[in-house]
Amino acid sequence: MKLKVVLGSLLYIVINSLFVIKYGSRITGDYAYLTVGYLLSIVLFLTLYAKINMPIKVYQYVFMSLVLICFIASIYLNRVVDGHSLQVDRWSAMDVGIEALLNGEYPYAAVDSLGGRTSNLPFLIFIGIPFYFLGSVGYLQSFCFLVFAYTTYRLFANFRDRLFCLLLLVLAPSYLWEVYVKSDLMSNFILILCFVTFIHKKIAPPKTKSLIVLAFLATSLVFTRLVSIIPISLALFKKWYSFPRRAKVIFMTVSVLTFVGAFYLCFQHVESFENFKKYNPFELQNRQLPTLISGLLIGIPFIYSFRINSIRSLMKSTVVFLLLPVVVAFGMKLVQYGFYQSLFSSAFDLSYFNIVFPFLLIYVTMEFSTVGSLPLNEVKRLN
Repeated sequence: MKLKVVLGSLLYIVINSLFVIKYGSRITGDYAYLTVGYLLSIVLFLTLYAKINMPIKVYQYVFMSLVLICFIASIYLNRVVDGHSLQVDRWSAMDVGIEALLNGEYPYAAVDSLGGRTSNLPFLIFIGIPFYFLGSVGYLQSFCFLVFAYTTYRLFANFRDRLFCLLLLVLAPSYLWEVYVKSDLMSNFILILCFVTFIHKKIAPPKTKSLIVLAFLATSLVFTRLVSIIPISLALFKKWYSFPRRAKVIFMTVSVLTFVGAFYLCFQHVESFENFKKYNPFELQNRQLPTLISGLLIGIPFIYSFRINSIRSLMKSTVVFLLLPVVVAFGMKLVQYGFYQSLFSSAFDLSYFNIVFPFLLIYVTMEFSTVGSLPLNEVKRLN
């Protein structure tokens, strides 16, 4: 195996092993057996998949079947799991935030099922509204699973690679945890993954109408979570810089209008400036992923975007730059509280590693396959 495959796989295994250790300890006191069992199983899977080759129709059938089965299973799990029985309130925070917004109240002051408040930036609240009307914001997970499956279908030229990438997702304890607790974190970054892989092909300045749509979508996704600016700047800034002045002005105008409109809709009902300082998404996100750290690391991807020349380099760079603030924040918690408190007593929110996950899966699959490692505009469908 190539070194890049080994390193990508190792990161995949480490992140998921942390989830197995933390949540396995709640299932059984001796979680070491679960962890060892997981490690052996995933290494065996990676080894066998690299060696076994079947007819392409087999991979196609399994891929399509797996998409259907997992989509239905995610809907079923969302219906049968009582969110109020969970010790994770991310679903509830989105739910009460949407409810407050629709009732003409300040969404960031709304209290969720565990006494917390939403840290979602305005557009993630907006994204959750259709699923709120469907009966559960947890359905966002099911929708984003289909988005991920579609993205893998677009990116990879054969069903063997598509199936491998999808299996990496559904066999990951970190993803299964997200589905079970109805978290919107990984779903947020699956949407961003789909967006950045799509715009990567857009090299020439788009026409005015397309430019307006591009600016609106990019700004909308930036205002879902602070760190989302990292993958979007890596994918878009180099291209924006090459636009003629008129296109840049149109893009910036649409971005500003989009931001102002979203800010007004979500903050118009705040009672006072003091209330805003106390309850706002930036203060809430800062508790787990310090804003200062994120801010210091956000500027670098703008510069580094000029080195992006393929979809593979985009995925690798995104993994690195998203991982940095999470690792730094995790390291700070380890120094402050120690390993046990940071992991088992939730001094650190382990789920923040999941912002890296969608991009990591694509990157590992691209390195795993000689076809998938080609730049997107060089890949031709083989089937």
